[in-house]
Amino acid sequence: MSSSIHGAPEPVRPRPSVHAEREQRATPRAGQPGAIPDSERAFFVQEFRGVTIVLSLPVLDDDALEPLSRTVRGFDEGDTRLVLVVADQGDAARLQARLHPALGEAAVLTAPTVWSEDALAGLWITATDARVVVVVAADPRAVAASAGFVAAGLGASKVVLTDPDGGWGDPPRSFVDLELHRDALDSALRERGDGSLLHAAETALRGGAFSVNLCRAQDIELELFTFDGTGTLLTLGGYVHLTELRVDDLPAVERLVAQGVADGVLKPRSREQVARMAVGGLGARVLRTGHLAGIVGLETEPYGRDGLGEVSALITVSEFSGAGSGGLLVDGLVERARGAGLRALFAVTVSDDAAAFFVRRGFREVPQDAVPASKWDGYDPERLAHARCFWFDLRP
Repeated sequence: MSSSIHGAPEPVRPRPSVHAEREQRATPRAGQPGAIPDSERAFFVQEFRGVTIVLSLPVLDDDALEPLSRTVRGFDEGDTRLVLVVADQGDAARLQARLHPALGEAAVLTAPTVWSEDALAGLWITATDARVVVVVAADPRAVAASAGFVAAGLGASKVVLTDPDGGWGDPPRSFVDLELHRDALDSALRERGDGSLLHAAETALRGGAFSVNLCRAQDIELELFTFDGTGTLLTLGGYVHLTELRVDDLPAVERLVAQGVADGVLKPRSREQVARMAVGGLGARVLRTGHLAGIVGLETEPYGRDGLGEVSALITVSEFSGAGSGGLLVDGLVERARGAGLRALFAVTVSDDAAAFFVRRGFREVPQDAVPASKWDGYDPERLAHARCFWFDLRP
């Protein structure tokens, strides 16, 4: 049900297909120069054009300096503004030395104890005039808190908080909605001995940031320039919403389905079948950008006389894992099927993960002969041997 391919911003700039490019590479380690496909890096350079990104860097060691330098240089082609918050003047000097002469002298400011309107106005002007600004925190023990205030004061769209332990969990959860998981995350971060990270994230989010990333400093390049990232993406409130698919989405839908087929999650479909699924299909769309975080179709034509509908081509995007896209899509499909007067939905999958998901959404597993016989017309025998069927009654 999930895939490593990623949705596309609409309407005109689709994300590149990166599966083949990744297949040709050895699995990279964080910090390796060749770890990021060129297509992904180019996508995010465009994605962050005109955006201010605040980076919190409480620990700036040698492992972090080179990937951080590549990150800053990676935005050369765009007009992204970077504000780097560090612990002391020594770290600021090390950053300047590493970034010069490629970028010239970065502007360096010392954060006041209290950000007055005059101080914020000066920060706004500096951040506008200088592409890279280094802010030295007033308290070296409160770099994250200072970054949160700076982000809120600027109304920065993106914030990255770095911590030696990286994202939440092992492996890190890719997505966390603080309205749902605040207490659990707070407890986990306090166990690390740092209770300021959550407060900093909330300050930034309430100040206008669309999302906050939590990762290790040496992973910043991967966090900002790859679809999967390495840490945990934090938001405050819903991150995706349900919409109908439209013609502008068809290229992205085709890529998602193709990747699902390549991953063995979905059965092969002709272009006409994909388009038919998309007509009347649903998308889970990221609120800020319009990216598709998942898709699903409702297949009724072969089964309408029986009052049945099939959950078709349900696939979600790994980048937004944990955002609730799959549940949102299925719940929306259930309501659509009820509105159409259907008596039941069924789903067929060869994925154990998808099977567990359907059970969690209230489907029950049934034998293959419980679904319409026409479902199996022309079905691949090898896939049939592993196919599992799930049923959801729409009427009491």
